[in-house]
Amino acid sequence: MERRHSIRRFLLYMVVGGLVLAALAGIYVLLFGTFGKTEQKILLTTLGISYFSVTSLACAAAYEKRRHGLLSIPGLALSIAGFALFLPSVWAEWLDSNPIAKITIILAVFSFSFAQACLLSLVTLERRAVWVYYAAVGAILALAAIISAMIVYDQGGWMLRFAGAVGILDGCLSLCIPVLHRLGGTLAVPTTAEAYRQIELVCPRCGQRDRYPIGSINCHRCSLAIDIRIEADSHGPMSVKENK
Repeated sequence: MERRHSIRRFLLYMVVGGLVLAALAGIYVLLFGTFGKTEQKILLTTLGISYFSVTSLACAAAYEKRRHGLLSIPGLALSIAGFALFLPSVWAEWLDSNPIAKITIILAVFSFSFAQACLLSLVTLERRAVWVYYAAVGAILALAAIISAMIVYDQGGWMLRFAGAVGILDGCLSLCIPVLHRLGGTLAVPTTAEAYRQIELVCPRCGQRDRYPIGSINCHRCSLAIDIRIEADSHGPMSVKENK
């Protein structure tokens, strides 16, 4: 567990370091550059690093919370593949090739879509409202598929209208999810142990305060294994039991 935690921290530091370097390079080009060919490539590289870092971090957050591995793992793979193709495409000018440019754009579209779905999966909904999340995921992936088809076949017209309609549905459902979360958190008062899905606690080893799901978990900082149970007492308040 300690090794896994160290690798995760190392990867996060690498992402942050890459973003900082890319930001500094982009700022230098904007302030002091002449916008030549090399400087344009630097700016595109900066945008690519920022874009695919954000999408990969969104998917990694869902994977870390063990939310919908069928979305987070493909999302991470698409972000890595997109960045691996985008970077040499900029500097080797592969983007001048129409097929490579199309593949790169499609990877960017799908990596964003999976990242959006992963971020929405971090929101806790009441059981009766979970269908809204699945409907939103369906709209998100449908929109990505339509845009990809438009890119591949160079189509517009009715496909563009259809993409706009699905995009509106995507936006509405995505905005409904945090609203439903707030309404559920305000109006629904848990009355049984099953109603509690997360709990905030302080790690007894390192003192890290965080929210965790009920069950077997590991501290996000020191990876201490903790088993969390909530038991309802018919003659008093609920009790939380921790087995370390």
